[in-house]
Amino acid sequence: MKLHPGLGLLMALLLVSGTAWAQTTGIEHYEYGDFEAAARIFEQELADPQLPLASQAQTRIYLAASLYALGREEAARKPLEALARETPEARVDPVRFPPELVALAELIRQQVESERQLAARDEELQKSREAEFRKAQAAERRRAAFAMSHALRPEVLGLFEAVDHQWTFGAGFTFQRQSLEGTVRVMLGAPPVFHLQAGVRPGNGLIRPFLGARASLLPGIKTYGAGIVAGGRIALPATLVGVFDLGTDYFFTRLNNRYRFAVTAQAGLGIPIPLP
Repeated sequence: MKLHPGLGLLMALLLVSGTAWAQTTGIEHYEYGDFEAAARIFEQELADPQLPLASQAQTRIYLAASLYALGREEAARKPLEALARETPEARVDPVRFPPELVALAELIRQQVESERQLAARDEELQKSREAEFRKAQAAERRRAAFAMSHALRPEVLGLFEAVDHQWTFGAGFTFQRQSLEGTVRVMLGAPPVFHLQAGVRPGNGLIRPFLGARASLLPGIKTYGAGIVAGGRIALPATLVGVFDLGTDYFFTRLNNRYRFAVTAQAGLGIPIPLP
């Protein structure tokens, strides 16, 4: 059976037209008014994990426009929400798309931005709370170490003597029991000086005053003295204790042209070691 030449040509044109229509892009379907086909194509494109971010933004806008044109406003909100979260700088073109869709997209963008800001504030608040909690824990550990009722505290110190204008360094041990302290220190010098000190550190904070009395022994020149001490104890990180003492000593013998009085400032660090 032979086909009429005109009929064969018409069938060929329809075949070519159908193939071309099948290959039409989603945007072309949208512009032709075939919103159902456009929406299917856009959903397929978004399912491709290799789709570039910029193309994703455009595809989401067209998908939302297609669904909106079909009267499926709730469905259109999903790609607009994804657009606002993934590419918040993208906007729906008011020239190309209906003003209602533009207004909906802007409303969703503002809602997502508000959620993002609220989440950022919550995260910042949570971080602040965690930082305060860690700070409180650290302070509690320092307070616990500082308040050890029975401990031995090795110390290293520096000393400045104001009358002779001399600097020296030394070390010692302090025995602490509740608010009481007893200390033995050796300050290096010519000759070395031994300090025997006892006193109290009242209070229960991280900074405590110290009041006490001190005996100073200089075996090298066979002299000794006594005086009073006032200072402070400060709880530091890593359970360290800052030590600061101001003292005055009166020496009962005066040899080698030494002054009868001494005024000293001592500062150093100690670390409490709990005792059984």
